[in-house]
Amino acid sequence: MKFSRRTDWHRDLNRLTEALAGRRNLGLPVADLTISNPTECGLSYPVERILSAISAPDSLHYSPDPKGLHSAREAIARFYREQNVVVDPSDIFITSGSSESYAHLFRILCNPGDSVLIPAPSYPLFDYLARINDLTTESYELSYDHGWHLDLSSLRKAVTASTRAIILINPHNPTGMFLKHEDFVKIQEIAADRELSLIVDEVFSAYGTGETAGRVATTAGMNGCLAFTLNGLSKLCALPQMKLGWVVVGGTRQTTREASERLEIVSDTFLSANTPVQHGLTELFRAGEGVREQIMARCAANRDVLVSRLSHGSVCSVLESEGGWNAIMKVPTTKSEEAWALELLEREGVFVYPGYFFDFTGEGYLVVSLLVDPAEFRRSVEVLLNYIDKTTSRNS
Repeated sequence: MKFSRRTDWHRDLNRLTEALAGRRNLGLPVADLTISNPTECGLSYPVERILSAISAPDSLHYSPDPKGLHSAREAIARFYREQNVVVDPSDIFITSGSSESYAHLFRILCNPGDSVLIPAPSYPLFDYLARINDLTTESYELSYDHGWHLDLSSLRKAVTASTRAIILINPHNPTGMFLKHEDFVKIQEIAADRELSLIVDEVFSAYGTGETAGRVATTAGMNGCLAFTLNGLSKLCALPQMKLGWVVVGGTRQTTREASERLEIVSDTFLSANTPVQHGLTELFRAGEGVREQIMARCAANRDVLVSRLSHGSVCSVLESEGGWNAIMKVPTTKSEEAWALELLEREGVFVYPGYFFDFTGEGYLVVSLLVDPAEFRRSVEVLLNYIDKTTSRNS
């Protein structure tokens, strides 16, 4: 039987995934410090309010709009208006989530064989999304020096004749780095000069910590080069099961009109955003506020626990972050990060991500989720750090 080359990717389990499956098959406990599904983290959801929001009688009537129901797009525009950002509902396209948003944009911007630029490190989703759309990816670098920074020189060098779009993550996952106004101005200049589009993923934008000078809160509503701003309920309201995202189209009047007309045809081909969630969007936004507050408080508290524990002496350190749901630890390079992750899982029952899962350059990174139950997080971090510190001391 013949299958498409676009789905002919490597499917063998890596050593860490095999070890995790083996441990669970044996019924051994696993302290999972990678959990990123908010519905599995013991958060308190306003259940009746959410269920009521998606049970409106109007949901039984199907009246599709390629852009999404006007009432839902008004609710999204109101969300931005509360941030003092003006977005016209006619510039909003509702999708079934960020993955579909990317796929639609790749279809209107790229031809088979073209490429898009993605940050490194980065979430591994992009390679899959690009490949199933017959595209390739090229990387530009994020560097760390008392905080994460976007390497503009690397971005310029990554642009080739086949490049069609630059993907920006604001704030970035997993580093938590926010886009800065000074960098964004230069990126827009690069995009305009090379006739490229920007795709700005802002799904974690509500989870900033502290105040950083020059931070870009959102690119929605901008009118410079052609740019598409993505967001959705999955992170914003911690409701990934509702499967609703959106794209805000921005740019000059001419480019916005052309992009919107093409995007409307693609959206009309699928019509995948479900009606009940669109009708309930205003109430879902409100219901999500309390859940978001819980997540922000938990992430802050867990990060404080990690920082406090490290302040008492450790060979490990935690990198600075401006937001998001993750913390990145720097560990000794006496072993590969995969070796550390395997040993922590097999000997201590603690599961963490090694940095190479996110295409970190260099060795010595472990990534942990800050969504974990606070008591479990505190216990697991203590086990993790004790193991690394003692192992490093014995081998020194």
